[in-house]
Amino acid sequence: MESLLKLVKEIQQNGKGRSCEDHKKNTVAFYAALTKHTSLSGSKTIVYDKIYTNLGQAYDSSNGKFRAPVNGLYYFACSQLSTGGSFHFILMKNNYKLGHGYSDESNDSGSVTGTVVLNKGDVMSVQHNPGAVSQKVHGSEYSTFTGYLITTL
Repeated sequence: MESLLKLVKEIQQNGKGRSCEDHKKNTVAFYAALTKHTSLSGSKTIVYDKIYTNLGQAYDSSNGKFRAPVNGLYYFACSQLSTGGSFHFILMKNNYKLGHGYSDESNDSGSVTGTVVLNKGDVMSVQHNPGAVSQKVHGSEYSTFTGYLITTL
């Protein structure tokens, strides 16, 4: 019984200052897909226009960018299907490259995943690699971008 009481006290201490309401306010998650085959060149951002989930309204389907609403640890994943040849892309945090993805030939897929610390206002996006020639990414919801807040910091 003593060890059970000790465990209850630890749980109360760890949860102090946080309620279920705090968790609900900080729920941030999105999942979006590309619906149209798209030709990209330079460092153009991929705009995933079909939104399946957008809790917290942090993903903007008009420009393809996620803006962190709170400081926290976030998880992101993107997967692209190439069409008509290879495709190079980059997961970006603000103006910094976090990871490169590549699909080798037509109808091949590539992906990038990562866990990232973001400050409120930081922007995450997926861009075409500017060093590559003009390339096409497959739409029809085969290319996707997703992310969620793991915990606030």
